[in-house]
Amino acid sequence: MVFIFFLLSIVNLISPQVKIENAWMRPANKGMNAALYFDIKNLSSKDYELVDVFSDIAKVVQIHETYKQGENLGMRKVESITIKGKTTFRLAPGGFHVMIIRLKENLKLGDKKEFTLTFKNHEKIKIMALVKDQ
Repeated sequence: MVFIFFLLSIVNLISPQVKIENAWMRPANKGMNAALYFDIKNLSSKDYELVDVFSDIAKVVQIHETYKQGENLGMRKVESITIKGKTTFRLAPGGFHVMIIRLKENLKLGDKKEFTLTFKNHEKIKIMALVKDQ
């Protein structure tokens, strides 16, 4: 009985509490900027905080938000995004997104590119993002 409890505990530690879905980018040329969009599904009851995104396809990768000041829209870097327990946080055009600055290569339709997401608890999740028209 103790052994079964031990195995169940290990499964709970291994099972992902955060899932990344629908990761995509639009096509863009080398040297240009692009944006990465995806959904973060938090399956646990505790909050998770996305603090960094990395990829070797660009010189700089940052978490951004779109904001409105008067009649003007702008974008600015944010330090993190909090994903409340049992919710899904959507990074989408016109809202929060990941800026991919100074691409080192072209992003062509159908390409898949790897990104590493880092959360405050130091958990890292690798994802593949599809280049598509949206």
